[in-house]
Amino acid sequence: MKIIELQGSDIVGAPQQPGIYAWYYRPRAFGNREAETLGKLITIPSSVKTEISLRYRLTWNVDSNANTLYGKDRQPVNKAVLELVADGGDLTKFFIQKFMVPHFAKPLYIGISDNLSTRVKEHYDSLTELWDLDAPVSKYLTGHPNASVEDVLDQLGLDHSFAISARVKGIAPRDLVVCVCPIQDPDKLRDLEQILQILADPICGRS
Repeated sequence: MKIIELQGSDIVGAPQQPGIYAWYYRPRAFGNREAETLGKLITIPSSVKTEISLRYRLTWNVDSNANTLYGKDRQPVNKAVLELVADGGDLTKFFIQKFMVPHFAKPLYIGISDNLSTRVKEHYDSLTELWDLDAPVSKYLTGHPNASVEDVLDQLGLDHSFAISARVKGIAPRDLVVCVCPIQDPDKLRDLEQILQILADPICGRS
């Protein structure tokens, strides 16, 4: 088995074979927008559901939004990431752009397919379409730039997809890296996919 790494439009080089794949975020350029995107990749989960059983058949049920805080100052983690990137200087930016993926990065998404070439192209094309200014998701995000993935899905009546999650988090198609691993015997691919999803908890996977 061999892992092939492809970025941006080079994904057309994915083999037409069954196998497993993982998407990653590697910004080609680096500025404030990219630092903000890194912050959005960390601010999960966005909601917490809790149920507590009491006496007399009473139950407390809580479903609320969650804020991800960082450090003793308990500041929002996306703000902390912006500050850390700024303080890290050129070393941090260079490392994120050149070396972070895949060894030091959490995957955005893990999937399997009977045809890796077709599947990764579908993901890439779907995300490209969602960046069109006339796309409903883009229009909604223009008026609600801090909307969560759940907000977008609920307001537009959409089902979850990797492309929608990546678009809401501000990931441009050119900044996507896909690692594909062709596997000639695909019988156990579903089991492998589930194991990796449990262990890695991909950021843009289905909640």
